[in-house]
Amino acid sequence: MSINKTHPGPQVVSRKIIVNDAIVSSAAGPQFGLTQPANSIIEKIFVRVLEAPVLGTGGDIGLEIGTETSAPFDNIIVNATGDDNLLDGGTTLPVNTLFELTAGTADTTWAGQGLATGDAASETASNLVTVDTDINLQFTTSVAVTTAGKFEVSFVFRVFE
Repeated sequence: MSINKTHPGPQVVSRKIIVNDAIVSSAAGPQFGLTQPANSIIEKIFVRVLEAPVLGTGGDIGLEIGTETSAPFDNIIVNATGDDNLLDGGTTLPVNTLFELTAGTADTTWAGQGLATGDAASETASNLVTVDTDINLQFTTSVAVTTAGKFEVSFVFRVFE
């Protein structure tokens, strides 16, 4: 008879960055980052507006996220058509606006660390990160900015031990 032992399963952990002055006029803003824990995948990425940004007419706000060491950071969240995956042709985002970037926010491609689907004749391994890995992000805009706003960017990781 086989002997089985029960162990704790994977843990869900989260980390967030509070980003002040993320948006600069007609350009990519400063770079921010955090560390993804070893033996994990990213399950979700949320963006919450803490202080409303104010842009010129027809403004766009974008966010790109990736493990690259220099911009563009786009191997996790790809801002598919330019600067507009958070705001397309507007002037502001109200406080407490909440985005889930891993759920197909407008003009966002989730290129993240997905799970196997079983739909292929020969499955490809998931992109499990086996060492602590730096994740970088950057907000972008295409117009003048009068108030840079403040954002919370939260990452939910599933850690396998």
